Amino acid sequence: MNHAMTQAAKGKAEATKTAAGRRSVKLLRPAMAALKAQKAHTFLADAEVFQNPRTLQRWAGDGPIRKTMWVPAMKKAGVRYRRPYQTRHTYTSMMLSAGEHPMRVAKQMGHTDWTMIARVYGRWMPAADTNTGQKAERLWAPAADHEAISRGSEHS
Repeated sequence: MNHAMTQAAKGKAEATKTAAGRRSVKLLRPAMAALKAQKAHTFLADAEVFQNPRTLQRWAGDGPIRKTMWVPAMKKAGVRYRRPYQTRHTYTSMMLSAGEHPMRVAKQMGHTDWTMIARVYGRWMPAADTNTGQKAERLWAPAADHEAISRGSEHS
């Protein structure tokens, strides 16, 4: 992603603020499914992907989206109000809770390194457990087994 639609740009695509803001974002299957479902409503009309269902025009800022869609959806879901921007935090904590690599999550969020992710979201990272080190052991097992066999044959 190297362009963003912002209110400051008045609906026109503009370059991202920082180099870290220029990134490839991997859309997870549920997001891709939602976009494909939306495509059926807007693609053939050669329209914007997301449009106001009342006017069939591009949303004019976030105010109408909040009033028309966001607030009613939050009420219907029984969730206390949150700004749409906070979905970044939900995404980040969910990815870390699922065990995704912190640096990969940081890159998805547009951060240059993972220190902020560790500081702010560390509590959602899986804790070390009794299985710690087993991945490394499996990775290096063939080499270790080979060395042990070689050492064993030297002593025979």
